[in-house]
Amino acid sequence: MTTPTSHPHILVGIDGSTSALHALTWAGAEAQRRNLPLTLVHTIDQSSLGQGFNRGASASFFHHLETDGAEFLSQAKDHVYALHPNVEVSTVKATGKPVSILIELSKNALLTVLGSSGLGGFTGMMAGSVSVSMTAKGHSPVVVVRESPVPAGGPIVVGVDDPDSSDGAIAWAFEEAAMRDTELVAVHVWNNIPPGYVYAYTAWSAMNSDEEQQRQERLLAERLAGWQEKYPNVPVRRRVTVGHPADVLLNQAAGAQLIVTGSRGRGDIAGFFLGSTSHALIHKATCPVLVTPRS
Repeated sequence: MTTPTSHPHILVGIDGSTSALHALTWAGAEAQRRNLPLTLVHTIDQSSLGQGFNRGASASFFHHLETDGAEFLSQAKDHVYALHPNVEVSTVKATGKPVSILIELSKNALLTVLGSSGLGGFTGMMAGSVSVSMTAKGHSPVVVVRESPVPAGGPIVVGVDDPDSSDGAIAWAFEEAAMRDTELVAVHVWNNIPPGYVYAYTAWSAMNSDEEQQRQERLLAERLAGWQEKYPNVPVRRRVTVGHPADVLLNQAAGAQLIVTGSRGRGDIAGFFLGSTSHALIHKATCPVLVTPRS
């Protein structure tokens, strides 16, 4: 096991799957842009594997898993060097609960990058459990990378909600747009009622929707003003609309390089203390999704 650096780095989950390879490719390009090292981690959860096995009789099976893990990491390291020979790479091969290990390692990471799916239960690196848990509990922002190709030249999309949940997302979105020399699309959805149903609700039917739309547009402009001063070369397109936030952002994700959102969760159970919008994005968005941790 190689000890990861305590300096800022990008952490990548590796399990030998095609999905993890896509995540590694994205992370390598990000490390190159930011001049940061990569830390590649592979975990084996022997506590779950041991159920129903005679450990003595299965020693060769566990040895096989250890050997595979070392090979996965070696191949991943070679993949990075082939694409980005100047990026520093270290590896971690650990035994234990994948989420617990990744949460601990994320304390020193600038980003944690995971694939959208994995090989299955043997390594524990399944996106359904690990990525949801990490976006809810990780110390660093988490990027979930889809297997579909990322469009070159597409915009960075950021969901802007209340300050507690989206300030970090706005900061990351502007920085990513600046590094990639691309447009930023800032999306603010100001209610969850589909436009066709607004007038079925007394409270909404009594509201002057044009005035409220203008008020929400001013609020979004105010939220972005300081960041636009900090990043004057980033072109910004603002979109203020009525609808379900996840549906609106998923629509904007088509053709985007990256979509950024806050986790907006409460509680202490993975999947429940990740906001519904973030949850929908990491499972359905066609581009990589960056989820910033709670403030």
